[in-house]
Amino acid sequence: MSKAFKQKIILFIASVLAKPLLTLYLASLSVQVFRRHFVKECQLRGESILYECWHENMILSLLVHANQGVHVLVSQHFDGEIIARILKTFGYRTVRGSSTRGGWKAYLEMKKRMNLFRYDLAFTPDGPRGPRRASKLGIIRLASETGAPIIPVGVAAEKFMRLNSWDKLFIILPFSRCSLVYHKPIYVPAGLNFQQLKEYGRKLNIINNQLDKEAEKCLFT
Repeated sequence: MSKAFKQKIILFIASVLAKPLLTLYLASLSVQVFRRHFVKECQLRGESILYECWHENMILSLLVHANQGVHVLVSQHFDGEIIARILKTFGYRTVRGSSTRGGWKAYLEMKKRMNLFRYDLAFTPDGPRGPRRASKLGIIRLASETGAPIIPVGVAAEKFMRLNSWDKLFIILPFSRCSLVYHKPIYVPAGLNFQQLKEYGRKLNIINNQLDKEAEKCLFT
């Protein structure tokens, strides 16, 4: 069996079978969402939102935000194509590119969508290839240049496993209790230099890690 044929089979599965399977999976979970008011307040002000979470936490975050008109940055690699096919079935639009391929073009496209159409975007700031839990500066720069707030998302679960991947992908087991927590909006000032952008990146790292710990505490409230 050729590599191209195997890839076609994988993409077919992603396009046809992923949605019903993931929908059943989500229905088995007991999901509690905390601090949703931060999102609603931004929406009432007519602001575009930059949602972000660590790459390892993307599964629950994306399922919870399905069919909400969110646009997602997805890499141009084959695994990115798989993710793009699945996201499409859940009502997402994608922007293709990453820090290693098509990054500048993707950045300009995201900026246009936010400035002209006020779309919300979702990021994994340490994706698509890592290093794990280290934010790249694209989301910080985009927030600075568009004025859109960043809303970090933390995730935790009672029963889970982790894959042996670069991001230690967080797999919440079926029928588990889990929590998703929003952080208050982060507004990045315009006109920052490179060092100032890096400082906001370091702050975002700290916030994301603390937010996951807060999500763990929320499991017992």
